[in-house]
Amino acid sequence: MPQLSLASLLIEETKDAIYRTALSIASGIGVPVSSWQAGDPTRSLFHVESESLSTLEVLVSNFIRSGFLGFATGVWLKIRAKQGYNVDVPEATFATTNVVLTNTGKGVHDFDPGDLTLKNSLTGKTYRNVTGGHLDALTNAGPGTLIVSVVADEAGSDSSAGAGEIDDFVAGPIGVSCSNPTAAIGLDEQDEATTVQQCLDSLGPLSPDGPREAYAFVARTPKLTGTRAVTRARVYPDSDTGDVLMYIAGPSAVSEADRKLVEEAIVRWCTPLTITPTVLIAPNVVIPVSYEIWIYKSVNLDEDKIKSAVVTKLMELFRSRPMGGDITPPDTTGVLYRTAIKSKIESAFSQIYRVELSAPIANVTLGDGEVLALGPVIGVVHLVQDP
Repeated sequence: MPQLSLASLLIEETKDAIYRTALSIASGIGVPVSSWQAGDPTRSLFHVESESLSTLEVLVSNFIRSGFLGFATGVWLKIRAKQGYNVDVPEATFATTNVVLTNTGKGVHDFDPGDLTLKNSLTGKTYRNVTGGHLDALTNAGPGTLIVSVVADEAGSDSSAGAGEIDDFVAGPIGVSCSNPTAAIGLDEQDEATTVQQCLDSLGPLSPDGPREAYAFVARTPKLTGTRAVTRARVYPDSDTGDVLMYIAGPSAVSEADRKLVEEAIVRWCTPLTITPTVLIAPNVVIPVSYEIWIYKSVNLDEDKIKSAVVTKLMELFRSRPMGGDITPPDTTGVLYRTAIKSKIESAFSQIYRVELSAPIANVTLGDGEVLALGPVIGVVHLVQDP
């Protein structure tokens, strides 16, 4: 007898299926369903009940899934993580940075928090000032300047902006320009695969022997470390002398202060006696990417927007690959495969039908703890008339 899977048992009946079943039952007991006209009260009631029951089907199905870590999704996964594993899922954060306002006009300006709406002209994402101040006019000594702090209107990584990318106003004073000298970094809500792994890692601290999952769990748990900077951790085998080596990384660079917080938390929460843990910041391996794509014009976007979407996909790929690369047993060396890069570029738009990759020219071999960082991306886009 073939083994049943949970997925095959979780069937959500649609509104139409429920409605057809209800008509079949009614017909079986002699109700003249074929004579009902549009707007008939009984027919309308069947539609209302079908809608209600289909909504309940989804609710019940998700509730059942929440009892199984590998099947829970959305808010149900958050509940399962908290109630079953005491894991708190970090929420998305709003990108923040400082912006320099430069006044080359003759007027002076006073700004209160919320007066200014700035934007990234490349992505269209907007930001509000949360501090204000006085901006002097242009003088013989030079233009007036004012530094204000801004926060993105939307949470998540989509509102992140590199240095200099917050460069315009939605509506701003005449003669005033803006630029951010440092990047604005927003973090997405923790992805579900990371949450599942964190739940599994949380079982590690239950052992008195300090398995590698315990170290990884502590490193990725903000309430134990005091930092959200770390989203990835990889522990390498213990030595004969009781040394444990772990590399940590995040969606952006991990600072020395964050590394120290993680190491202190590991010593406190999960290191057995006679074991010496060492936490190192994962070194970046910068990989430039050069590609050429052929895409149908039905995508209805210009080349710059197509290239921007490809860069976003490549950033997703580089963030998702494990530190040290993907290891295919019996090999022990991690690799970034060119096929993974090509597939990710293809996933940007369904209208892409050909991808050529000129850099990297071969699969990239990674050392222990090394983490991928996306370097300069050079793309050539061929817009082709649809067949």
